[in-house]
Amino acid sequence: MTSNSSFVTNIRRALRFVWQSGASWTLASMGLVVVQGLLPLVGLYLMKLVVDAVAASTTAPDTEVAFRQVTIWVGLLGAVILVETLLSSATRLVRMMLAQTVTDHMYGILHAKSVEADLEYYENPQYYDTLHRAQQEAPYRPTRILNGLMHTSQNSISLLAMAGLLFWFHWSIMAILLVTAIPGVLVRLRYAKKTYSWRRGRT
Repeated sequence: MTSNSSFVTNIRRALRFVWQSGASWTLASMGLVVVQGLLPLVGLYLMKLVVDAVAASTTAPDTEVAFRQVTIWVGLLGAVILVETLLSSATRLVRMMLAQTVTDHMYGILHAKSVEADLEYYENPQYYDTLHRAQQEAPYRPTRILNGLMHTSQNSISLLAMAGLLFWFHWSIMAILLVTAIPGVLVRLRYAKKTYSWRRGRT
């Protein structure tokens, strides 16, 4: 229970550092995550409409009207793919700006704390190890934690949206999708803790 509480506290502290560094960039990144999480569902649904339109065009009495309908759906699908590409570029730019802002902010905090500390603390191995880990990881760790949470949120939004759409088609497809996602989540959770312990032991 204590370890879980400490984990949640560290996550909150890292997110607070990111928010204090650049609230506007953080909000922009969150907005892009939501939009990018929903766009795959839109693309999948448009692809279904394209397939339905092509299938209907084979038996349509007026082939010109049917072809025009297929062209419209294909054009919308292409527009969605273009928007996804543009949003991916925008996301990389926003995350790069946010990472730079957080790095500058964290370096400022580290310098201030280093100056405030008494000289006797530098003779304490435990304090020096903590300071070393802070100097090595503080400039990038909060941003990496935020990016990891946003990546998970984006994938979760896409997964839930597609699961709902697939459940509308047939419930067994959604069940298969959820079962195949479980092993990857369990492996990441297990080895993330081992990686953290290994890095902490190498200080």
